[in-house]
Amino acid sequence: MKQFQYGGSYGGYCAVLGGVLIHLTLGNLYSFGNMLTYIASYMHQRVSNSVTYSNTVWVNSITTAAQGLFMVLGGLLERAVGPRITCFIGCSLMSGGIMLTYYTINKSLFGVVLSYGLVAGTGIALAYSIPLACGMKWFPESKGLVNGVIVAGFGLGALGSTSFQTQYLNPNNTPPDHNTGYFTAGAILDKVPSLFIALGCVFIVMQYIGCILINKPSVDEVSGPRQEKVNLLKEEGEEERELEERVVRVDEQKVRVDEERNRKNLRPREILYEKCFYIFWLIYFLNTIAVGYINAMYKTFGLTFIHDDHFVSLVGSLAAIFNAGGRVCWGRLMDHTSFRITMRLLCIILMLLFASFPVTQHLQSKVSFALWLWLIFFTFSGTFVLMPTVVDKAFGARYYAANYGLIFTSQAVSGPLIALLNELMLDSLGYTGCFLTVASLIALSVMLTFLVPDDL
Repeated sequence: MKQFQYGGSYGGYCAVLGGVLIHLTLGNLYSFGNMLTYIASYMHQRVSNSVTYSNTVWVNSITTAAQGLFMVLGGLLERAVGPRITCFIGCSLMSGGIMLTYYTINKSLFGVVLSYGLVAGTGIALAYSIPLACGMKWFPESKGLVNGVIVAGFGLGALGSTSFQTQYLNPNNTPPDHNTGYFTAGAILDKVPSLFIALGCVFIVMQYIGCILINKPSVDEVSGPRQEKVNLLKEEGEEERELEERVVRVDEQKVRVDEERNRKNLRPREILYEKCFYIFWLIYFLNTIAVGYINAMYKTFGLTFIHDDHFVSLVGSLAAIFNAGGRVCWGRLMDHTSFRITMRLLCIILMLLFASFPVTQHLQSKVSFALWLWLIFFTFSGTFVLMPTVVDKAFGARYYAANYGLIFTSQAVSGPLIALLNELMLDSLGYTGCFLTVASLIALSVMLTFLVPDDL
């Protein structure tokens, strides 16, 4: 924690805390697999029997697509109106979209796609990167640590959301209908619309507190601690001056390394002429198909052979811990190896896990289902650490936000594709066919890693 002391004024710690609070709510995205079972069941029983598990995936897919389309807009808006107002707008859209679903869920699936998908997804996109940017400005020598702390909030968000959803709607652990797979109990379905109001109210309180805490440091607040440190060293004896000289030499060495790493600062339009951009875009595209599919369908798959709603929801909640922890582990592995090696290992493991996940259905085992799901979440989480890091390494730091935004546009394509493929394939191929299809797509990511330059 020594590095955290630099720039660590009260405002800096408030900014990080605010970022964690905001990301905890944005991480509700990862609870959609749990929420899907209740949304689909309610609409199938109360609105239209044409609403099924397979087409309800469109809600999550549009959320993901909105992130890909509007994340760059969040950075532009922050420059115009500042971080607090940008976060306030984004958080209001997210929570407002969730609460609006109280009305749209009684109208049509298209309405839910617009409110819980597009509006809430746009809010996530606008608010996502602002806490990270503020945290890095307060702690410029601890960027990795600050980002890890804040983004871990996103990964852990589903831990609370999933538990809250299940306890609110199904406290008695009533199983879905064995024949149809949908929840039919009136005690559950009657409460589904009000859940969106409850979730939105909880989120908006946390978010507005986070928005108040979010702030950017002034020049004096960042430079002050370092300058005071240097002045104290100058007032000490020879031993302290020698220490200062060593610190200066280390700083100079770090500067040289950074200059070497960042000498290639490509603008967004320039990276479009780089082969690496298309390799990264495709890897991200293929991997996020896997992420989106498991996030949306793990619970409906589990309930086909585990007739215990509380257990499957608990497994999904605990998956958030593996999602958060995996980001740290994969990031450290890349530090000691390379993106090329780490991403290849990640994709190979993810491919094998998806290909073998249907086995848990034949084993009829709660333990194997939980273990496979946790390993999948632990593995795919590395994608969201390795990709932003390699974008900085390959294209430079100066235009990092815009460049990463271009890579992130892959989710605008992968999101709708997940829903389209699932709707076309689930009934005809079943879960086994769908999981094997996703595994084959990840195999393409494995092959793409061999095209990544050796120095990345």
